[in-house]
Amino acid sequence: MSKINDEVHLAKKCEYWPVDLAEKLLASALPWGPPAYALGIGYIDDPQQTDQSSDFFELAQCVDGAYVCHGGSMGEAWNWANPIINSMKEGGSCAEYTTQDLLDIVFLYSRGERFSDGLIRSAEPILREILREVVRRVHPSPSPMFLK
Repeated sequence: MSKINDEVHLAKKCEYWPVDLAEKLLASALPWGPPAYALGIGYIDDPQQTDQSSDFFELAQCVDGAYVCHGGSMGEAWNWANPIINSMKEGGSCAEYTTQDLLDIVFLYSRGERFSDGLIRSAEPILREILREVVRRVHPSPSPMFLK
């Protein structure tokens, strides 16, 4: 992926993309998603275990244009994202995708958790790979341009 024109559109409420929060998430082994609850069964994960879900949600909401950029709805955005996610699951590299695309996928998982308990925890290895790549891109020059 070329660094030229690697622009990321921030959510209106964000002044900058919090690389420090991304690094904090990556540095800890604590789960990123909240404990999963299954109707009729109860909690699948220990609800007393500390997690980083509030930090993950805060980070994910900093780039919130996935619906607008990829079809206008959650369903269309997931239709766009699924081939990318499947490619990564099969060993594909994040390097071929724009930073905007990678962060749009992170946003989709944060929103998807509202409808599917355990989604973030089940995808955490891929989400960690995505954030590692974004953090790697932010540090060298030129880094992606984060726009308001």
